[in-house]
Amino acid sequence: MEWMNGLPAALQKELLPLKSTLCDVRLFAGRSGFAVTLNGEKPLRTVTDEGELHESVQRMCDHMLRVSPEKTAQGFITLRGGHRLGLCGRVTKRENQPALQEIGSVCIRVAHQIKDCGKETAELFMRQGQGVLICGAPGSGKTTLLRDTVRQISNTGIAIGLSDERGEIAACTQGVPQLDVGTHTHVLDGLEKAQALRWMLRGMCPQVLAMDELCGAEECAAVREAAACGVRTIATAHAGDLLEVCCRKEVAELLEERVFGYIVFVKGRTVTDMLSAEEALCCGR
Repeated sequence: MEWMNGLPAALQKELLPLKSTLCDVRLFAGRSGFAVTLNGEKPLRTVTDEGELHESVQRMCDHMLRVSPEKTAQGFITLRGGHRLGLCGRVTKRENQPALQEIGSVCIRVAHQIKDCGKETAELFMRQGQGVLICGAPGSGKTTLLRDTVRQISNTGIAIGLSDERGEIAACTQGVPQLDVGTHTHVLDGLEKAQALRWMLRGMCPQVLAMDELCGAEECAAVREAAACGVRTIATAHAGDLLEVCCRKEVAELLEERVFGYIVFVKGRTVTDMLSAEEALCCGR
């Protein structure tokens, strides 16, 4: 994990034994932080002061903040390998854009490639031939499951167009995926998702489209357009249960229209439930 090299030596020493199970690292200026692993939360002994925390962030993101503070306007930066560096602190405005000026805390969400965790979801998709929506709470492993589902389907010879707006799924470097997303997957990263889906639909002849964190009317409209062209979509969405899914108007409409034929719920990078659109709409209302 390249990002770990940016941390103080004492903190690296604490985290290295946890490397294989590490999910999140939460650090605070002036006090000790926590490591969240697959086995639970572990308090860290090392205390990082404000200067150390700021310098660690600079090293992890290749000094991007010094060049372009507005890069933090979304609240996070995607690191090499698809890891997400969340940032909090004092925000100021620069040309009417928010820019993080002082860092008070960070949350490093560690990307994992877990081979075969998407086997059930890939088999469901291949068997039913309908779009699949992967749902779960933040940090539940939706992106990990999506990545492996895409890999498995792609390796059967099905052409997939993958929208990776924040570089967290395929972790492309100079346009080349650093994580395994399959032999027949075209990856478009850095482009807003609705535009990316339309781009690939027009230019790459995909049989399937895939994306992370479906939200908003424009993205749902792009998924609907793909379905009208006979192209199915596999997507993730923030939703901890059926009620939360059905409360999202645009997503619920896609279920009603059978653009997504199935919902898969995930927790701890493991599938906990699979429901057809009919079952989901019936139970969620």
